[in-house]
Amino acid sequence: MVEVFNLIWARVALGCYLGGLAAVITAALFQDTRQQNAAFRLARAAVAAGYLFQFVSLVEMASGPALQPASFYRLATGLLAFVIAAFFLMVYRAYSPRALSLLVMPLVSLLAFAATFTPYGVHGAPSAASQALLHNGWIYVHIVLILVGYAGLVVAMASGMLYVISERSLKAKQMAMGAAPRLPALETLDLVSYRALLVGFPLLTAGLAIGAYWADALFGGISFRDPTVFLALLAWLVYLVLLFARWSAGWRGRRSAYLTLICFGLALAGWLANGLSSMHSLLQP
Repeated sequence: MVEVFNLIWARVALGCYLGGLAAVITAALFQDTRQQNAAFRLARAAVAAGYLFQFVSLVEMASGPALQPASFYRLATGLLAFVIAAFFLMVYRAYSPRALSLLVMPLVSLLAFAATFTPYGVHGAPSAASQALLHNGWIYVHIVLILVGYAGLVVAMASGMLYVISERSLKAKQMAMGAAPRLPALETLDLVSYRALLVGFPLLTAGLAIGAYWADALFGGISFRDPTVFLALLAWLVYLVLLFARWSAGWRGRRSAYLTLICFGLALAGWLANGLSSMHSLLQP
């Protein structure tokens, strides 16, 4: 019964996210400013509603019967959509960068869809290692911290992409983008990216440290040949270089945006490599 209800709430959340995405796309097609404002307000309300419904779904899933490897992917993917939506709502409230929603909302909707409709597949009895992981409370702390760090990276990536687009448009004197929402000022985009990185980096660092601790306890050490581990550490190093370059060398703008995109690409590759990872195969459906 719990499984039925959390799927219902997850599907309601997905419907809200899709409604928000439709409102964002509609706003981009409007010429009239008042119509754009109304559509963006509707989009923000839909995302907020989806956020609340997904929270209920995640709580019910986490507090229900013991998770099995088959349902672990849904929980992790839904949680990633949830924290990205949270970052988006906080950034939107503080800076109202509407163009950011055109990049973030499709990703949130895609993750929510995967968390809701990905088939469970056919799994045999969980291995001893899988059971040890699923009953180790630290893995959930590890995953939450990692995903919040990745959510910050997603917002920074989207801001970086908009920065590059806006800067090129300014240089080409092509800021008239038709029906598309006007891009925020370059300074605003750079600040959003920087603050998202500042929030995400310490949490990602803590998540990696906790992951290293329980990996050593359960597996006797970390294998750097594991693709997910290797790519996550490489993304963390690029993350560190990016922040250090901003602090010490004053990197701003385009160079920072490009390095953020590289970091996001490494993090995304690490997520996709979970199926090849001996320690992270639970994150596959």
